[in-house]
Amino acid sequence: MTHQDLDALDAGLRAVQRAALDLVARLGLAEVELPPDLRRLEGTIRGLPVAMPLRRFAGGAFAALTLATIVDRDDRLHAVTIIGTPADDSLAPILGVDLVALAGSLSLVAVDLAPTDDATWSATAEPRLASLHRATEGRIVARRWPEFAAEVFSPRALLAGVQRVHTSAVLEAIAEFVVGLAPIFAPTSAADPTRRTAARERGVRWRLAERRNRREHDALARIFGADPAAALIDLLFPG
Repeated sequence: MTHQDLDALDAGLRAVQRAALDLVARLGLAEVELPPDLRRLEGTIRGLPVAMPLRRFAGGAFAALTLATIVDRDDRLHAVTIIGTPADDSLAPILGVDLVALAGSLSLVAVDLAPTDDATWSATAEPRLASLHRATEGRIVARRWPEFAAEVFSPRALLAGVQRVHTSAVLEAIAEFVVGLAPIFAPTSAADPTRRTAARERGVRWRLAERRNRREHDALARIFGADPAAALIDLLFPG
């Protein structure tokens, strides 16, 4: 992989990072102070130093929106993760974006708006995910869903790898997808208590399913160490 390829990958991932911060600004979310040991994790990949800076925001439809990146010693991005969990009184979907390019190519693209309320998801999230599928069609290689995902991901979840020639186009489509999410997470009138309770329960099931993702936990442990990885999983997916 050439420096030009790495620069293009970095530029695409930074566009997604900016899109997440733009979403935060549009929704007026407030930054939440993280524990000192979770603001920036330090580790290595194939013997080379990397870091994971983390930021967390909350407000409106979000109980928490966490933005994490992995950067190398040259400050190039190699991964972007966005996890947005709904507030207790919200029927909004669960936002999940995981973009991984640790080996120099975009090996994992996982994007979803996991439903907590089927009617809300069908009216708001499904059209956005369908549009993302159209924008990336022919540019991605579908990956098999892990067992934990089948229970909680939406039927429109995007889980794929990307051919190098299409990296910039796919990342541009994902950045546009994230920027366009503000209407889905805009404040709404309160739903009836039964739907709110059901939505909270689905959120709990989603978090528990994510905690069973041993591949992600093991990968984080190899990079940052077992204890920091466990603390990060607890932050993102509290049990």
